[in-house]
Amino acid sequence: MCITFWTLEHPNYALILCTNRDEFLDRPTENAHWHSFGHRAGPGLRSDTVLSGRDELAGGTWFGINRTGRVALLTNVTEPPSGQKFYSRGHLVSTFLLSDSSHPLEDEVEKIIPRDVQFAGFNLLLLAPAAAQADGDSKRTVCYDAALVTNHGGGGAITSRPITPQERVCGGFSNGIDGQDGQEWPKVQHGIRSFKSLIEELTPECEESQLTDRLFQMLAWRSPQPVQHRSQLRETIHVAPISITLESAQGSNASHYATRLSTVLLVGRDGRVLFVERDIWTLEQNKNVFDNKANMPNKMW
Repeated sequence: MCITFWTLEHPNYALILCTNRDEFLDRPTENAHWHSFGHRAGPGLRSDTVLSGRDELAGGTWFGINRTGRVALLTNVTEPPSGQKFYSRGHLVSTFLLSDSSHPLEDEVEKIIPRDVQFAGFNLLLLAPAAAQADGDSKRTVCYDAALVTNHGGGGAITSRPITPQERVCGGFSNGIDGQDGQEWPKVQHGIRSFKSLIEELTPECEESQLTDRLFQMLAWRSPQPVQHRSQLRETIHVAPISITLESAQGSNASHYATRLSTVLLVGRDGRVLFVERDIWTLEQNKNVFDNKANMPNKMW
């Protein structure tokens, strides 16, 4: 039940993005670091091309930025369990971030999305720096092209569209289906309102540290009603740990599910980047759930 909010139209920032990663706490994961998804350095590829976390089971990622400024963020579509074998969705993100193509974003989407495989349901935000524009002082300023790619549910046909002018000003999504119920989820509606107010209230004097703190506060919002069932996860941005039972061929197993990470990404019009990640809920070696919010050091790049 991940969630993200962004703007591409702030006068001082080409991109302001914040996101929560909600996941089972026992799923092996590497926190954000510079890497190249195991690819060796060679012509046109450094060993530290991408800044992202990494899923240790499937090898891909859910969110990251590369050294040219490309950004990709993926959420799963909430759907009933399926026994069907699907290709890893995280590789969609890694493929985009590892590409050094200078093609327009719409052409790049056609290039990175394989048409001969099927994926479980996903929403994928792709951001690529556009040709620099000159402002009133003849300085070159950064701006982004953006596209939303989705299959509207497991095994569905993959489609893409440019984000709308309204979404450029204030956009967001979680685990719903684009064009259907995705924007109606209470957590998305609450987050869009909060994010829009936050952006509108920003002043030129606002320090980046203040902005990141306010974005993290927004990501910490909880529904007044405690979540007791998986279906209620669409009502809260911050997910406190709940026990979810997973069914498999080996039987059923209950695991803790919660907001594991919160991340803020700022890309200035001058090209400066700030990437801040916070651990929220973790699972200790003794399997006890640990709340990191009381002592949350920022991991910054």
